[in-house]
Amino acid sequence: MRQLGILALVATTVMVSACDDEFLTEVPSDFVAPENFYRNADDALAAVNAAYASFVNLRSPLSNDDYYGRNFFMVTEFQTETITNRLSATNERSLVDNFHTQFVSTHPYIETIWQAAYAAINRANSVIGRVPAVPMNEALRNRVVAEAKFLRALHYYNLAGLFGGVPLKLTETAGLTDLELPRATASETWEQIIQDLEDAAAALPNTYPASDWGRATKGAALTLKGKAHLQRAQTGAGSAADFAAAEAAFREVMTLGYSLDANYASLFDGSNERSPEIIFSIQNTTVPGYGGRLSEWIAPNPSSGTPVFPGALNHFQAERPFYDTYDSLDVRKAGTWLVSYIQRDTLLRWDWTKGSAMVTQYGSTGPTLRKYLDPDATDEGAEEPDIIILRYADVLLSLAEAINEAAGPTGEAYGLVTQVRTRARVSRALPAGLSQQAFRDSLFVERRREFAGETHGVFDSRRNWTWAKARIEAHMAMRATANRSPFTSSVPKFFPPNTNTTPNIPEKWRLFPIPSRACQLNKQLTQNPGWDGCLPPGAP
Repeated sequence: MRQLGILALVATTVMVSACDDEFLTEVPSDFVAPENFYRNADDALAAVNAAYASFVNLRSPLSNDDYYGRNFFMVTEFQTETITNRLSATNERSLVDNFHTQFVSTHPYIETIWQAAYAAINRANSVIGRVPAVPMNEALRNRVVAEAKFLRALHYYNLAGLFGGVPLKLTETAGLTDLELPRATASETWEQIIQDLEDAAAALPNTYPASDWGRATKGAALTLKGKAHLQRAQTGAGSAADFAAAEAAFREVMTLGYSLDANYASLFDGSNERSPEIIFSIQNTTVPGYGGRLSEWIAPNPSSGTPVFPGALNHFQAERPFYDTYDSLDVRKAGTWLVSYIQRDTLLRWDWTKGSAMVTQYGSTGPTLRKYLDPDATDEGAEEPDIIILRYADVLLSLAEAINEAAGPTGEAYGLVTQVRTRARVSRALPAGLSQQAFRDSLFVERRREFAGETHGVFDSRRNWTWAKARIEAHMAMRATANRSPFTSSVPKFFPPNTNTTPNIPEKWRLFPIPSRACQLNKQLTQNPGWDGCLPPGAP
């Protein structure tokens, strides 16, 4: 395979079955050309199914870890004060984790996320461009196109949240011409995302029969639309009108039958994948190659004995200052962090207060992420828990955010947050009489506890940057004491690599750099402020 195209995407998407999708260049001769593939409803469904598969199942030169199989989780969660990997200071994962000075535009994680997202967008573009001409039931045709528009919007949402304005490729890449596009502005990028989601919401059903469970719904499109409005407004690319639009979208979602699940922890273990709280998730299965891929990176790696998962690496560990802030009754603590597990019929527990013998039991340096861990999986890529992208708790907290930004902390905004805290069994109520800013900051702390490890972290940080920057810097400053396990010499979060320097995250971290490789392939790309590797910002 040859790497081609706009910003390192591979040209010509061809889907050949419901479970097997191909990214092919024009060089091989043994493929079904798109114009010969889209013949009937079965082909249209196979094509959109392949678009769903692009979250994890990726073709060479991409790896199955390059997007939701691993890298996207690391990029979006390591830079919060909730999760760390505690590897050596200059490990490629620590460069992301620590806001390290050696993190540059050639970092492989941002390059592969960019590449995988555009490859996925190309699959969606193929469906959007070709299915309208397929002879099939009109309602089904409209639904399939709407599903593809939702998926395209989701991938652009990820790109815009990480990089700001990006090139808007809205047609299928079917050759080697017209592959260079300039960046759209952030406002233009968000506008396209919102338009796709409005189109999708108009055609998608509220629910599906069991045979089609997991497809995008009207509720998914409206939820992501509301979130896009918030992200646009709170990152300076929109206006106050976005808060009203977000509020309207979330209120409509609240009429569609979703509710908070009584059992928070069950949302993530594969036992409750049809919970009324889940709005959209990546459907995983225990069939090798078609399931999740996160357990290797999440599971504890004991110092001796058999790990809870083959090849366990324990790269998603709790930041201690954050871990210690949970209310004593908050069920999200045990629902998020794995504090015990059974190894060969022996119950092993983690406790930060115990001595070094506990390291021998648990391994590594801190409680690891429990969410999405499948201890019963026997093969990488065959894990059961679905990856939740959107859930109802996010709707409630996001609606509270929209209300607060428009009108301050009203009684309704308080009540929405209280619903989430009550489900979590938090014993303390939010303080009464908070200012708009104080309520905003409290709301984002709540989001940290509710969504730790679910890929919302960096998006939330950039939506409330001053709060996040100060909070993360404070955690960095504790690196020699509370932020470090008492049994390890590994390096926790820090910036810069100088123990005598007060942590100070530069403003350039409001966005990641445009990947250098993308700029090599697309000479029209400009770089985000403070980063190198492409044309400077504002270059003609």
